[in-house]
Amino acid sequence: MFETLLEMQERGVRDRARGRSLADNPMSKPDILPITDFQEWYSMFDAWRFGWSIEDAMAGHNNVPRDGGAVSLAYTRTV
Repeated sequence: MFETLLEMQERGVRDRARGRSLADNPMSKPDILPITDFQEWYSMFDAWRFGWSIEDAMAGHNNVPRDGGAVSLAYTRTV
């Protein structure tokens, strides 16, 4: 199980590096990966999210909302 969690963390890192959002967590799609053991599922979900967050922080993506939603930036043009 420990190796599987590390693999999910690495997958989260790779997915963030490829520009995927938190909403793209593969463990958030129960129709693809049926939930049979909630604790195991949550561990995998959290491992991916942790890897994603590490890459996000290391790359300096500090303006991405934690829920994976879109960022709305307002710019003011001055002349």
